[in-house]
Amino acid sequence: MKKRGGEIMKLRSLIWVVLGFFLVSVMFLALPNESYAAREWKYALEEIQGSVQDHYAQEYKKRVEEQIKDVTIIVYPYGALGTSEDISELTMNGMLEFCYATPGHLGTFIPAARVFSLPFIWSDNLEANKYVAQHSKAIYEMLAKEYEKYDLKLLAAMTEGWQIWTANKPIRTPADMKNFKIRIMGDPILAETYKAYGANPIQVPYSDIYSSLQLGMIEGNIQPYFAHEEMHFYEVQDYFIEAKEMPFFATVVANKQFFESLPKEEQEVIEQTARDCIEYIWGVQAKLNEERLEKMLKERPQIQVIKLTEEERQAFKDLTKPVIDKYIEMSGETGKQILDQLLKEIAEAEEMFGK
Repeated sequence: MKKRGGEIMKLRSLIWVVLGFFLVSVMFLALPNESYAAREWKYALEEIQGSVQDHYAQEYKKRVEEQIKDVTIIVYPYGALGTSEDISELTMNGMLEFCYATPGHLGTFIPAARVFSLPFIWSDNLEANKYVAQHSKAIYEMLAKEYEKYDLKLLAAMTEGWQIWTANKPIRTPADMKNFKIRIMGDPILAETYKAYGANPIQVPYSDIYSSLQLGMIEGNIQPYFAHEEMHFYEVQDYFIEAKEMPFFATVVANKQFFESLPKEEQEVIEQTARDCIEYIWGVQAKLNEERLEKMLKERPQIQVIKLTEEERQAFKDLTKPVIDKYIEMSGETGKQILDQLLKEIAEAEEMFGK
């Protein structure tokens, strides 16, 4: 009897184990998908909330999450994860899935990326520039290969508006630029450009521009209008100068290994959505820059906007050939081929949309 009783106890124990396993399995299967399969992708910005980059990232997040149901994209504004240089390196190392990588500082690793910093190569017609930004072989095939060498997948190149000079005096000629202390990013092409104009370019972190203007360490800086407003640079500057020298470009990148680890259909969503959002952000940046300029002029009506004439622009452009030569010297034959292809594409776009 004792033997039989022991067998019954063992059987009951086994039943409870099986039943417990069954209940846990049912509960597990009943849990919503995201509790065991959710993925979080991190996306770091080089600008603050409400900026052009933030608008693009939020739209990208929305569209990707609609198509890949178990993914949440977390957007980190400037400073949350470090400087522009920091987030680029974090993405190269696989600590971040996505980030913005301004070609200026990225050129430390990828010299050919500084093609976006070259002055007076883009069309005055923004529609032509948009078309190139969406369809360029120079960008998405040739330059993309250079990004891949540093574990970056180039997804999109987007412009945030024309670069606008600021100053506390009128600037119309290279003579007006002589020894002018102008803030630049850490980009030797920008340094060569403003040296060619006669200015004194000074590298200052984005977060330190305002205090540097206040203290007289710099006398002016270069940003699209929206950035001048959101960072309050206009509070300590009296002139905006529109030279149409170059649009401000940022590239959207993903970690290459992360990208290649995804199913093919998800890769297509990530890549195509990034390109599709260029059209969206084009309208946003135009509206944002216009509205921010109006706001600044309303708050400080003493600010003057100077629009350089064609002759005045040409005087600056005539000084930039050494800058092109410097770019080719730094980026080699690869950089030259990318530049030649890009210039060809810009000319073709101007035939389609006008100059």
